[in-house]
Amino acid sequence: MYVLQAHMVPGVDDGAETLDETLEMARIAAQNGTRFLLATPHRRDVTERSSIAALRSLFDEVSTRVREQDIELTLVLGMENHLDLELPDEVSAGRALPIGDTRYILVEMPFIGRPLYVADVLYRLQLQGLTPVLAHPERIEAFHRDPQMLIDFVERGMLSQITAGSTVGVFGRRVQRFTAHLLRRNLAHVMSSDSHGPRGPRSPELGPGIAALTRLVGEVSARAMVVDTPRAILEGLAVEVDPPRSHASTRHWWRFWKR
Repeated sequence: MYVLQAHMVPGVDDGAETLDETLEMARIAAQNGTRFLLATPHRRDVTERSSIAALRSLFDEVSTRVREQDIELTLVLGMENHLDLELPDEVSAGRALPIGDTRYILVEMPFIGRPLYVADVLYRLQLQGLTPVLAHPERIEAFHRDPQMLIDFVERGMLSQITAGSTVGVFGRRVQRFTAHLLRRNLAHVMSSDSHGPRGPRSPELGPGIAALTRLVGEVSARAMVVDTPRAILEGLAVEVDPPRSHASTRHWWRFWKR
């Protein structure tokens, strides 16, 4: 499997705190079938508390230790880039990292609210030749209130990545139901662990999430979301996805959000 979101570089954000914890996360991921894993520290934490140079040095140390312990896992460096007005300029300056050496970039929209600049910033990233991969859309208030916005982004060539825990209710019943809605509508293209530690609801263990995903979309589509599509992204290849299916009205999902 190929996992495109994990907070396992130690001591840089709200993920792993120590190198030992990072190595335990790597072992658990490998034991559960993950072969390639994208480390995605939060951009704001790195730029406010550290630096890109320090992050790369620390990541190299982690990768070396993973190899020394014979853990069958290849690590790739990326970043979870919070969407703000500065993001395109931060990309140009090298302070916002894409996914490995590719032209894909993991972007986290604001959890609450809908800033007027969201669409403009995403389109500016595309003008820079990047393809945004939207992190955990099922947990973003703006998409709950207006699913058409996500449809528009997908139709413009963006991708979205759900969190495995969302399929099994880790973030509550409302998010679980909305996740199923996105999957039925072809609005989710990758599933990741978004792991923040070796244990707990967001561990690197994807088994329960894959089982739930398979029940919702079938084995072929589930495999595409954890193998085929994330592998293509990591390799920098073009990704073709099915167009969004017909959808319920925005008004219906506004009522859903208010319940």
